Amino acid sequence: MGDRPRVRALLMDADGVTQYPHAGWLTEMARLGGPRFVADAFRHEKTTLTGQADLRELLTALLERDGRDCTADDILQVWYRVELDERMLDLVDRVRAAGVTTALATNQQSYRGGFMLANLPYDEHFDHQFHSFQVGLAKPDPAFFTHIVETLGIAPSEAVFVDDMAVNVRGARRAGLQAVHFAGTDTYGHLRSRLRALGVPGV
Repeated sequence: MGDRPRVRALLMDADGVTQYPHAGWLTEMARLGGPRFVADAFRHEKTTLTGQADLRELLTALLERDGRDCTADDILQVWYRVELDERMLDLVDRVRAAGVTTALATNQQSYRGGFMLANLPYDEHFDHQFHSFQVGLAKPDPAFFTHIVETLGIAPSEAVFVDDMAVNVRGARRAGLQAVHFAGTDTYGHLRSRLRALGVPGV
């Protein structure tokens, strides 16, 4: 136990950890875009996460393909609807109060990420926000995590990362970070126990 690195930063994913989609959002997106739209939209979104393709243009092409009368902005408005997990944000606040740097580490395309930066109160809880569209790298690429720890000026082993997707946790570990998989079946208590076991203060 004595040779464990001191935890200097807690990195938290957004979707599935600190925020969740508003109930019914997928149904609404399918209603607007049609039966093929949702799967195609998500596939196209993956190409935009590093900021090198424009999601609005891709969504517009899909809607025109299927003869839909809604706009890409109508779809994006549905995509923006999230509910914050206040209990998770309280946990972040306690860790931050204990002297640990806190950072949001999230894959977002520019429209949704821009909405989050402008409208959600993450800057009240996190010292830094790393959105993939701004970084130019996306999880699970280990380079995404390397960029973060280099920006924070810490060793990878001094950071703990939490994500609901196992593939992203593996990417963080390949970059040398400590990482916790917060699966959909896990509880808030499970997460706190795992963070305490890693030496994260304040949890």
